[in-house]
Amino acid sequence: MDAAAPEPVADLAKTDAAKAMEKLEARTKAVVARAANSHISDPDERLHLLLSLKNGKPIDKFPATPAGIPKLGLTQIDAMLNALDADRTGNEEVKRERLRLQMGLKAKPV
Repeated sequence: MDAAAPEPVADLAKTDAAKAMEKLEARTKAVVARAANSHISDPDERLHLLLSLKNGKPIDKFPATPAGIPKLGLTQIDAMLNALDADRTGNEEVKRERLRLQMGLKAKPV
């Protein structure tokens, strides 16, 4: 029985390593997209899509441009912040600004 035990453990280790690599890849892509988005100065310029840090898939209803951010509902903002492993506390205005920053956009001037 003990001879068979290492195989499932090895499979588990491979699965864990694969998941860790997928997460690292998603985070790396997010950093690249955020860096690209940080150069956006026109609200109608196309945003670089961010992937969910939870599953590596494109974030649902991600706005095409910064001009689309004010049109997002609070539920959508919360879902995007969750997908980006970001804090979801605060009022709608705070969350919307946090989402902008998570996308790599510059903070809105006061």
